[in-house]
Amino acid sequence: MSMEPIIRTRRVDNMKQPTATFSMFLLAVILLAACGSDATSVTTGDEPDDIEPDLPAEPLGGGGPLVTVDITITHPDTSDVTYTISCLGDTATVIGEVGISDFDACTQLGDDAVRTRLLDGAPRDQVCTEIYGGPDVATIVGTYDGVDGPAINTTIDRTNGCGIDEWDTLLSDVLPDALGVQ
Repeated sequence: MSMEPIIRTRRVDNMKQPTATFSMFLLAVILLAACGSDATSVTTGDEPDDIEPDLPAEPLGGGGPLVTVDITITHPDTSDVTYTISCLGDTATVIGEVGISDFDACTQLGDDAVRTRLLDGAPRDQVCTEIYGGPDVATIVGTYDGVDGPAINTTIDRTNGCGIDEWDTLLSDVLPDALGVQ
């Protein structure tokens, strides 16, 4: 038996491997290029250089939540603050001067965790730290999914760590900053 056929066979196999690797790489590049956006952008040169900076990065579109809530914030040292947030799928409105973004509020109201908390209330088995965050209380009343949808009737207070977290994190775009302990 001669060694020559074995060496030649290995050379042929080694030569096929780079070709196969390059082919796979080329196929991957083509597939990635095909996954690009279908959107096309046409400019006429007449557009202003600065697009309105306060527009949301992503509009709510028809997929936004259908929810209307009336919120009353009470604190013993100030007058009550009352406002309404109305989200109608593709529009977002806050009626009242509370310093929150209508778009951000509606986006947050569309979050599953927020919806669950507002409809079901605080979990009964929730363990909370006993940290007092102030006498602020938010009463939230309204409906999801239109007038005949599930009713919202809940309160958020800052009497413990759970309430503080709900106010400052879960509902941070729905509730204004709390006055806290003064």
